[in-house]
Amino acid sequence: MRNIFLPELISVNIKNYTLYPHGLDYTFDFVKGFNLVLGGNGMGKTTFVSLIKYALLGNYKKQFEYTRTYKENKIEKRERNSDSFFWNRTDPRIEADGFPFVTIVFKINKTKFKIKRGLKEVKIDKLYINDKEVQGEQILESKYEAIKNSNKELSDDWNNYLPSIYELEVQKASNISFDDLIFFVNYILFFGEDHKTILWDEHVQKELFNTFFNSPELNNSRQEAEREAKYFDSRARHKSEDKRAIRKVLDKVEETKGDKKRSLTNLVSLKESIEKLDSEIVKTHNKRKENDTKLAILESSKNSIAQQLDEIETKKNLLMNTLSYSEYKNHHHLYYSFLKNIQNNHICPLCNSPSEDLYKKTIDIENKCWVCENEMLNTKEINNENKEVLKSLNSEYKEIASLLTNKQKEVGVVEKDIAELDSKFKNLDIEKRQALIKLRELEFENTQQEKTSELQPFIDEIEKLSKEQEEFLNKSEKRRKEANQIAKLIEDTVLENVQSFSTQFSFYAHKFLGVECKLTYDKLDSDELKKFYPIINGTVRRSEFELSESQRFFIDHSFRMSILTHFYTTPTFYIIETPDSSLDLSYEKNAADVFNSFLDKKYSLILTSNLNNSSFINYILENKSKELAIVPLFEIAKKSVIQENNKILNELYKTIVNG
Repeated sequence: MRNIFLPELISVNIKNYTLYPHGLDYTFDFVKGFNLVLGGNGMGKTTFVSLIKYALLGNYKKQFEYTRTYKENKIEKRERNSDSFFWNRTDPRIEADGFPFVTIVFKINKTKFKIKRGLKEVKIDKLYINDKEVQGEQILESKYEAIKNSNKELSDDWNNYLPSIYELEVQKASNISFDDLIFFVNYILFFGEDHKTILWDEHVQKELFNTFFNSPELNNSRQEAEREAKYFDSRARHKSEDKRAIRKVLDKVEETKGDKKRSLTNLVSLKESIEKLDSEIVKTHNKRKENDTKLAILESSKNSIAQQLDEIETKKNLLMNTLSYSEYKNHHHLYYSFLKNIQNNHICPLCNSPSEDLYKKTIDIENKCWVCENEMLNTKEINNENKEVLKSLNSEYKEIASLLTNKQKEVGVVEKDIAELDSKFKNLDIEKRQALIKLRELEFENTQQEKTSELQPFIDEIEKLSKEQEEFLNKSEKRRKEANQIAKLIEDTVLENVQSFSTQFSFYAHKFLGVECKLTYDKLDSDELKKFYPIINGTVRRSEFELSESQRFFIDHSFRMSILTHFYTTPTFYIIETPDSSLDLSYEKNAADVFNSFLDKKYSLILTSNLNNSSFINYILENKSKELAIVPLFEIAKKSVIQENNKILNELYKTIVNG
């Protein structure tokens, strides 16, 4: 496992930014605890946390990859946000002392950084490392990326640019590449208003754990292989589009030409049909494999439930035997009938003679035998207790039996799907065989005819493109397999840590849901690699949509927080936008408890929140053991007329701030 160090936020200064007209030189000092960004709609909560990200990373939202091709060349680039995002949010009616800037101070391990970035021109204006200004050349981020992408071998002057210096120093301090930091901040440390989850995202999990567990060299090789696989996929798609364009030309020719020339276009169409059949056969095969895995998991679950049912039935039978035996052992099976007869009729149950003495004896010596007058064991209370246990077992048995029935129905559905897929596969295979026979006939027919010089170049070009497409697909598959082989090297290492992840995840998730929660690390569906899945109340949640909105968000928070807790080296931050937006009243305290527990380690938890009637913020404020700092957007941002005059809103803000 690699020691990775993530940014520890110290302070942020926003200057001359007219979105916050009453805070034109505003500084916020982060605390190791709750950092609440409070404001109403439109006051700039999302912009504030976006400024933190921008100050750290620049305008990048995704690490570099091969995004597209141009004239058969790879183009490497990082995905960036719009350069005008922050500038477009300024208010030109408000005067400011120059252009807007954001300055952030943070630490990575033992290295202190201070970086000042422009909000009009996207660039690094100043860079300080350990309080010493770094000399370097300013350059617009867009120009910096263009130069980097157009030069395979960068000159020595490249290291004089401030962004290049900054990225290198961050890499040294954090023990990960700057591109990995872009990934960590955007995907792990930031839960935005789009509420994108990562627990069910195979790509995010693969990047995350490869970075933590792989050596930097192996991880770079894997990333390069995956980028090239995507690039070759892109090239193959382009060849397919080129073929489609030529095919449209042939279709037009077909409308005006005779049968002889139509036979060539028929040949092309048939080959395309066979390609589609091949693609459909592969999809059907993969779907069949996916269902095989699903069936195996369901069968395993069904067997586990059946085993629970057998165990409950065994307990039931033992208890029923115990009840029957205890009653028989201590009382004749007609004892209570005899007793009732004596007390009701005052007669001997054996000879039917009247006997007042016998009646009196049953009354006077209630806990003794009315024949021998020996003390009797009072099994009534014991039996009543056992009967309650039996009742509980019967109820549990009924519930588990119902669960088993439902699981058997699920198995039946999957088995039906498998049968349909087998039938579909068989039909597709027959259709492909028939098409191949027809193809051979057409090819033979064309060899017997004089070549049509007018159309043959089109046919030849399609043949050439088909071969190139297949080559690129094969290269893509080869590189993807290489990437997965590297990724598989870490599976055993992750397996060694599953229990630790699961324990931490369970700690957070149980606080929110109140039911048993854990993680499993397995290969489900058609995934190439193993990944983590949550098990909630005994059921594997393969998709986020198997949970309610608030449940999946907080399950995802629990996953992220368990990772950060497990790999904790130095304090870092976690940003969550409007965490209370999906909560109902019954879960607000649970949510606050989850975050309170997370802060047992010294993180800066940054939460944005609207001013509303939610009790979530109040539960946060009640915890006096955690540090608290508030970004008062209600004071520094511009309020609408409605917000300005809303007494309830203003009173609510004062109550929160004054604590």
